[in-house]
Amino acid sequence: MVLWEIPMIGLILYLAFLSALGTLILFLIRQKGTYLRSVQLLFAAASILIALATSFDLISEYLVKTEKIAPYSEIGYIIAVFLSVMMVEHAALIVYKGKQKKASWKKFFSDKLNLLSISYKGYIVLALFLTVIFHPWKTQLARNIWGTPTYISINHELWYIVFLLPIPIVFIAYPCMLFILSSRKYKEESVVTTLKLLAICWICVGSAVSVFYGLRGQLGIATNDINFLLYTVCFGIIAYSFKKTNILESFFEKVHPSFPFSGGESVLFTYTSKIDKMKMFSTLIWEGLTAGNRVIYKYPDNEDTVVRKKLKEHGVNVEKHERDGSLILTTLSQFYLSDGLFNEEKAIRTLNELKANSLKSGYPQLIDFVDLGDLSFLRGNEDKYIEYLNDDRWKTYVDEHVIELFAVNSEKISKNLLNQLQTHGPLPSIHPIDLITQMNTFSKTLGLTHRQIAGREILFDFDPSSNYEKIIRDFVTEALANAEQVTLFTHRGSAVYSVLDNKESLKVILLSQRISAPQVEAQMNEILLPANNTALLLDALDKTLKTLLHGNLNIIFDNLSSLILSVGLQKTYQFVRYTLDMLASTNSTALFLFNPNAHDQKVTSSVRALFSNHISYGKDGLQVIKLSESETENP
Repeated sequence: MVLWEIPMIGLILYLAFLSALGTLILFLIRQKGTYLRSVQLLFAAASILIALATSFDLISEYLVKTEKIAPYSEIGYIIAVFLSVMMVEHAALIVYKGKQKKASWKKFFSDKLNLLSISYKGYIVLALFLTVIFHPWKTQLARNIWGTPTYISINHELWYIVFLLPIPIVFIAYPCMLFILSSRKYKEESVVTTLKLLAICWICVGSAVSVFYGLRGQLGIATNDINFLLYTVCFGIIAYSFKKTNILESFFEKVHPSFPFSGGESVLFTYTSKIDKMKMFSTLIWEGLTAGNRVIYKYPDNEDTVVRKKLKEHGVNVEKHERDGSLILTTLSQFYLSDGLFNEEKAIRTLNELKANSLKSGYPQLIDFVDLGDLSFLRGNEDKYIEYLNDDRWKTYVDEHVIELFAVNSEKISKNLLNQLQTHGPLPSIHPIDLITQMNTFSKTLGLTHRQIAGREILFDFDPSSNYEKIIRDFVTEALANAEQVTLFTHRGSAVYSVLDNKESLKVILLSQRISAPQVEAQMNEILLPANNTALLLDALDKTLKTLLHGNLNIIFDNLSSLILSVGLQKTYQFVRYTLDMLASTNSTALFLFNPNAHDQKVTSSVRALFSNHISYGKDGLQVIKLSESETENP
């Protein structure tokens, strides 16, 4: 007996397809701790809709084979497929844009990608409306690939074919390509592979729908069995790809670093000639560009070569960003002077035009960064610049779309001029940041410089009744002032967590006794880890070190006493030893908090023996117990 003479083989395959899809859907829904959880659920919804489309086709082809049922089955099939397309498109948008804070409606609609997404979804909804109202096709009896007679829809009207054609084409060119573009933003191999697999699978699904649906409509052959078999293979690959990507990779593979300042803010940095200002400035420019903003940086005339060199050293691809227009570098004289004289009208006009062009081009914000140096480019006419800053037109220029950053060499200008820069009129407030004091605010209490403190692992004994949190605040302030990343291991009830007012600039790992698996918090920079799982803590530290993009890393572990009470001395001891081994090959600075009053002498001695750097803070203030001599002698 030949294959096409077995009438039940098609039905068996349909049921097998549905069973396989059902298993994949359950796998996607029940799988915990995955990186792209919201995307995973959208794909589960798309899988359900594909299963629903399969069911509609199953009904008309095998269960209720009547001419009256066939058109409704066709409509149900088209609705399910198009809705699944919308789910995938939205998933691709989430992956590409990443987690973002809630934006105003004006800002939302100014984003071209959001407008494209709305337009595509709207086009699909219109296609569904036309399908339900007109169902422009004919129904006739035909045979499927197994030779079984069935009713199918053929000879679709030309206007309907033309109207539907853009949907699969745009599907391949838009959401599928977003997955590929998104993969270029990550370094973690499993994440990159997952995103590329998603793109390939959905391109195959989109192409299969177009080809097989076209064959059925024009040749009068029901080819859905092959179509659904391909679906099953593709969804199997999608499910497997999610299995390889966990939530820790998501958290530590930060795509868009958060810029430390918000739209409408005006910040004034003060520095001296001894400060490595470009370390901080390059990092701010890099963070601004990586967050998708446009940056204009104006700098002293004699620093043209140095600026480009320093930006490249700190990870900024100067040529690329200048070429695409996201980075504008110009000297102070080039921007502000005309024929050697300060030109206020030119400066204000240029900035407003640049702001308008940035919004039109889809940049979330314009970062207007000017390093005034000693203001010598003004040739003694500093009052002209102060008048320029007090112009009322600044009120409309500096808004939610503009971040204004000033920098000035405070040792080269008068106190009166510095005061005028700090209080110039139309802006609501100027946020001062003194790099002179903040870049060494912690290390100087130990009698060291920031360069000498780098690479140390320090045990910090603290008395809970003292204001030891001040030392942690100084440690964080110094790290951020030196444009270095900070990772904080803590818990919500901690005094350290409560007093830090710059947590949005840190990577915060919250330890909790209430969970058994990692959980991402609503805040973009926080994750929950089980406090009693030292393997996960080490994994988190390992990923933190591997994904360090540039510069030094600063780690605060708050605290070892809580970990001892949670997992015991032996596991804590092993955790600290592994941690110190991991940090030994890096230039990371780590502060381990420890409350000696919570333990007996044996436990205290065991912990202290692990560290060559040891400080203590109690009611009498900070005391240096020991610092390793070789590191202290560093230049």
